[in-house]
Amino acid sequence: MNTRRTRCVFLFAMALVFTGLSQQQGEDLAAEGTGLGANRQEALMAAKRDAIEKGIGMVLLSQTEINNFMVQRDLVITRTLGAVKSYEVLSENKAADDAIEVRIRAVISRTAMRDDLAAFRILIESMDKPRVMVIVGENNVGNTEPANNAAETAIIGFLRDPYEFTVVDPQVSATIRASRQKMAALAGDEAAAAAIGAQYGAEVIITGSAVSREAQGMTQNLGGMVSVQADVTLKAINCSSAGIIGTASGHGAKVHISPNTAGNQAIEKASGIAMKKLLDVIIKEWQNQLNNGTQLTLTVNNVLNFRAKNAVIQTLEGIANIGAVRERGWDDQTKALRVDIQYKGNVDGFCNRVDGYKMKTGGSLSVSGVTGMAVTLNAEAM
Repeated sequence: MNTRRTRCVFLFAMALVFTGLSQQQGEDLAAEGTGLGANRQEALMAAKRDAIEKGIGMVLLSQTEINNFMVQRDLVITRTLGAVKSYEVLSENKAADDAIEVRIRAVISRTAMRDDLAAFRILIESMDKPRVMVIVGENNVGNTEPANNAAETAIIGFLRDPYEFTVVDPQVSATIRASRQKMAALAGDEAAAAAIGAQYGAEVIITGSAVSREAQGMTQNLGGMVSVQADVTLKAINCSSAGIIGTASGHGAKVHISPNTAGNQAIEKASGIAMKKLLDVIIKEWQNQLNNGTQLTLTVNNVLNFRAKNAVIQTLEGIANIGAVRERGWDDQTKALRVDIQYKGNVDGFCNRVDGYKMKTGGSLSVSGVTGMAVTLNAEAM
């Protein structure tokens, strides 16, 4: 299904949901939800999703509505998680394999279900409020002073209001801008950028460049005012994997008696345009993680032979919440197996599940290290 058709189906399904909502009396409804997880946070989020699904089911009026909802079920539920106004934990128990089961009674707001901003905020909550770091190199009409921060100020303002992102202290970014060596590394090395972001506790680093230049031959036509145009290019990088989430660019133009002021204003305008585009890409990436799972990179040590390698793969495929297992290679010399997995939950939840997990062929898996989205395991013998 192409992107345009997917979006149309999704919007149609949402419209049907909201049509049903508008025909109900009152603004709130109550629904119970139950969720299982490797930790309380995973279980609670699963319970919220269950409650939302039941709440949507209460207002769908026809089989056609239900069918269209089911086509894009995960997307609809993710986008409407903001409908949970409040919840009460009814029970919390240990389940099989040390999993946690949480049952809640949720108060679901029909108004919030129609509010994309509420849904977006709950998406941020679902992703553990990722911290964002912003570092943009800036050339304002030939001025390349490290103190130039019009782009960063505009981007941070956009992220904080109204989206309420948690942003790394801009003073930290100012210190990094003052280092030519660090800025040079940021310019073309995603791994270096990710390392800098991770050093300051960021999950995502937004970096790039902002350049403004005076439009030539325009002063006479503008009555002595100066026209300045700006171009801003941004890149969002996952600090755990060093992978590029997405890129975006924006263009802006402003007129002022001062070239420097016009340049700042043009950069601010271009930054806002670029950031809106980039945010769409980030939202899509996070929704994909919630719906399909987060990609984790595993290194399994002490995998002694080919048979043991197959046993580890089969064991991983049988662990709850793992949606896909992709073998990347096994080295007979180092006895190390590299695997990528899609895990519906967080890194901590995966580690809780896999640490001490018994393999059918004997032995068990143990966690020996975690760095971002990279987990190191050991295949322990009986």
